[in-house]
Amino acid sequence: MSAEPKIGLLVPLHAKPEQVGAVADFLGVGYSLMTGNQEPETLQWFAVKYEDQPIYAIFDTFAAESGRKAHINGKVAAALGANASTLLAQGPDIAGGHIDILASKVKATGSGSEVTKGLTKGLRVLLKAKESKVAAVREFLKGALPLVEAEPKTPVWYAIEFPGTNTFGIVDFFADAEGLDLHLKGSVASALFASVDELLEGSPDVVKTEVLGVTLQ
Repeated sequence: MSAEPKIGLLVPLHAKPEQVGAVADFLGVGYSLMTGNQEPETLQWFAVKYEDQPIYAIFDTFAAESGRKAHINGKVAAALGANASTLLAQGPDIAGGHIDILASKVKATGSGSEVTKGLTKGLRVLLKAKESKVAAVREFLKGALPLVEAEPKTPVWYAIEFPGTNTFGIVDFFADAEGLDLHLKGSVASALFASVDELLEGSPDVVKTEVLGVTLQ
């Protein structure tokens, strides 16, 4: 990894029912626009589909605001804007997708498809902290990194915060379903679910994802 990710974007794409396949094809084009170091300040870029839902998402990371601004003004965002009314049931909320990255683990798998860098499965977990527990949730997520580092089958993991809100999240990726299942049974998940009543407004919103494309700097 060339630099440590500090900020990012998590932007869901709600496909029209008749355009689900077309959105997947569009993200394949998006992948081609991200390859070859065309956006040198975009550290990592992921295109995913939410399991059992007509929803896709783009998740990407940057070391500085200049990288995020360049990406928002880049070819993928321009293509998305040009095709959104045809492909999507609602416009992408790019402003609402701004995130801070609290902690991360990014390790190459060394195998598998070049398009997905050996990653096939993922998780998108959203957490709504109680107003009085925002700082505690932030510290919990930062402190989870050593536990994730000890999970050899969790190669890519991010703890995120939507600034100015009480919403946090975890985005992570795995080589296969076994790695995902082991993570869900691991120390971080156990500690998180044990703290739900104390820290969170309601249960975590957990969505499994299928990885469609990945670029890593």
